Amino acid sequence: MLDKQQLHAGLSLIFAVGQRPSVDDIDRLLATSEASLLGAQISHRADDSEGWVELLASGLTFDLEGLDPAPSSGIPEALHRFGVDDEFTASPLEAISLLPGQHIAGGNAMMPVVKTMAGLVANLALHLTAKAVCWHPAGTWMDPNYFARIVLNWQSGGAFPALGLTGIDQTEDGHVVSNGLDYFVGQEVQVEAAPGEPPAETVKLAMRVIDYMVLHGPLKAPRKLDGPSGETLMAEPSQYGQLVWVWRDAK
Repeated sequence: MLDKQQLHAGLSLIFAVGQRPSVDDIDRLLATSEASLLGAQISHRADDSEGWVELLASGLTFDLEGLDPAPSSGIPEALHRFGVDDEFTASPLEAISLLPGQHIAGGNAMMPVVKTMAGLVANLALHLTAKAVCWHPAGTWMDPNYFARIVLNWQSGGAFPALGLTGIDQTEDGHVVSNGLDYFVGQEVQVEAAPGEPPAETVKLAMRVIDYMVLHGPLKAPRKLDGPSGETLMAEPSQYGQLVWVWRDAK
């Protein structure tokens, strides 16, 4: 099972029972011409029965665990789903997990670490038979192609993949609140919906604010932000600073 620290550290690739790759499978994949896409190599290989290897990518090391024939990694809880249905998450499953190595354990949430780790998993997802990818800190389960698309777009200069590396919930009164943004900046965001506004429009505002905060860090004082359609947003941290309230500026 994944311990609490690991559940707030990495990603899992989810497989149907019996479809997890072995250490040899990972070794062969990295040895092919596709290795340049993965940008990684095995820097340490334990006994195959232990089911893990250390991968080196962009000067950082990560542990890939749960490989066949060792027991599966623990299955993280599915709190948010993107292209993955309830029936699948309730079926028997197995997983392998990619976690930051010990020497970067204190910097799990640093963008170079997250980007490298997510990019590595995105490419693994495209070349293995994974049925879903899970980002542990937000409990998000994603279709592998969806995950690869949003991560590779992010790495190419696109927006932070808010609908994937965070989750967004709707409150009873129609507002939306992020889940998992605190992993990166120590704060979550709640966006006030306009009367009669479709939830998708409120989510767009939340995504814009999430992208801003990932780039600039936690909000320490009230400030105005530009919305996705040119509107002006007001953002204000709560009294204890752990939640940022966002609404449209009426002026």
